[in-house]
Amino acid sequence: MSKDEVQSVLHWREEKDQAFKGHFASPIPENMRGQFSGLNYYPVNPSYRLLCRLNKYPNPASVMMMTSTGEEREYLKVGHFSFIIGGKTHTLHAYKDLRQEASEKESLFIPFRDSTSGIETYEASRYLEIEETKEGEFLVDFNKAYNPFCAYTDTYSCPLPPRENWLEVEIKAGERKYIE
Repeated sequence: MSKDEVQSVLHWREEKDQAFKGHFASPIPENMRGQFSGLNYYPVNPSYRLLCRLNKYPNPASVMMMTSTGEEREYLKVGHFSFIIGGKTHTLHAYKDLRQEASEKESLFIPFRDSTSGIETYEASRYLEIEETKEGEFLVDFNKAYNPFCAYTDTYSCPLPPRENWLEVEIKAGERKYIE
């Protein structure tokens, strides 16, 4: 991971912190934004930045994901990524949000849990949103793993990762548990 790539992750985090502090749609309750000093992150770690090929499903299936408020939300399960962390091969399934506007840049949504969930990171899940870098290759950068908005307030309904996206390894990268 180059110095520029590390700086890019740090800049992304800074922008997110600024938005959470001052943007009208911030999930941080308005009365707490004045004392908000930023989110908690693991140090940027190059070993959690993986270039992966998407193993596309020939017939992507429509699936329903439960949300933090008990609702169901529809996604298209388009494929999966396999990668090695901690000497073991792991798999995460990737989804497209069927509510995403066609004009928006298409990204893949990867909700996941790992062995840090509920201990060092938000208990329900963390998310990755990734875009294709080359034909069939995606940068799965756990340094950009983030908490859903429901980690900060119960006014949001957030998709919960299906069991198949529960990793049995610690992902010590990205956003940590929010502490008020």
